[in-house]
Amino acid sequence: MGKEKFNTAYKEPWEEFVQGNDAAFENVFNAHYKSMYGYGLKLCNRSALVKDCIQDLWMDIWERRTELHHVRSPNVYLFVSLRRKILKKLTHLRKLNGLDDDIEEIAEGSLIQFSKEDIIIKNEVKFQTKEQLQQALNQLSGRQKEIIYLHYYNGLSYGEIEEILSINRQSVRNCMYRAMETLRSVMNTEIMKLVITLFLALLFFA
Repeated sequence: MGKEKFNTAYKEPWEEFVQGNDAAFENVFNAHYKSMYGYGLKLCNRSALVKDCIQDLWMDIWERRTELHHVRSPNVYLFVSLRRKILKKLTHLRKLNGLDDDIEEIAEGSLIQFSKEDIIIKNEVKFQTKEQLQQALNQLSGRQKEIIYLHYYNGLSYGEIEEILSINRQSVRNCMYRAMETLRSVMNTEIMKLVITLFLALLFFA
């Protein structure tokens, strides 16, 4: 439901833009910038680097705007492209520092971390409980955290996540299942109920 709402809201400006309506560019940019920046910061906690990659990507999009009719989901296309740019930039910077890992190694060890601000639950829930939720989420593997962030915090379907991460849909499902099993193993029943409530709220009301 959340995903359908998101795509319906932002599909028309993109279509206008790629069909030659340059005035629609600002609408497209404004519609997607916040989610792109948020995702970029999760992949790389360097604001300047993320902003540079976003700017480079939108310059590419502007120059190639008449070639983008094939894009079915602008959100997926933008996330895939931004993820690729950030990982390439990180790989380049690490090589300059004498580290020889590649894009796939960096992607598998995703830097995504959940902050207290990400734990949006009722005000009366104790601060300590929010801390427990944050710590539990950050015990997950990099890929598990990224899938949770894309699915619950951005309303993307497993199919869309499959495209963004270049893994098959069953791998996405398995990763999500293992993430939930890990959370259940480190949290008591009451806090796990809060996690499920949080995720459902994000998915349906974001």
